[in-house]
Amino acid sequence: MNVGIVVAMEKEIAPFLQKVNARLNKINGFSVWDFIWEDKKVYVCISSVGEICASAATQLLISHFDVKYVFNFGVVGALRSDIALLSTMYVGDVVHYDMDTSYFGDPVGRYSIFDDVAIQCNKQLIDLAQKIAPWPVVRCASADKFVDSKEDKTRLATQFGADICDMESAGILITSRLNNVPCLLVKAVSDSLSGGGKEFASSCQLAATGYMNFITQLLGNLK
Repeated sequence: MNVGIVVAMEKEIAPFLQKVNARLNKINGFSVWDFIWEDKKVYVCISSVGEICASAATQLLISHFDVKYVFNFGVVGALRSDIALLSTMYVGDVVHYDMDTSYFGDPVGRYSIFDDVAIQCNKQLIDLAQKIAPWPVVRCASADKFVDSKEDKTRLATQFGADICDMESAGILITSRLNNVPCLLVKAVSDSLSGGGKEFASSCQLAATGYMNFITQLLGNLK
């Protein structure tokens, strides 16, 4: 079985790649690491930051490597004061908040191909993952913008009912859904509600350690 993993930045998964002795390939402008884990061939694509790059990386894994699952591991900003720095969670649904056809009467964030503004993640994969690590399930607001200020974070929480924000989840999830490939998004908090770019810079790699051991456990439980 082939499994795909998308990360925006190599530092979000570098300790894990060293642990499994992964091999680096350069394919279509992307860095793709591969390794064998039990009966699975795993491909880790470093997408670079942003929705379009993340979507392209996801499609590469699906089309070129025929992966049967797509996993995304990455860091996020918290949109609520009760979400702690360095905590880890699963994304239950995603709002691509800069999708805007409200001129034609659509709600902001709504894609006509989906039933709601919030795009659902794969419940079966979340259920499987929670048996390994019972982390909370949250809503992610996603778009091509690093959200630095508390005011902007609070606005996203209020307008979309979101708990965290990032710059890749929408691209990865939409591409996976359109290809009928199950997708799981696992996120660690690198900057709190009151934190911004400076907190992100100092906490990013430490936050990512929260899901390192989980990755191998998840791979081992896939059927």
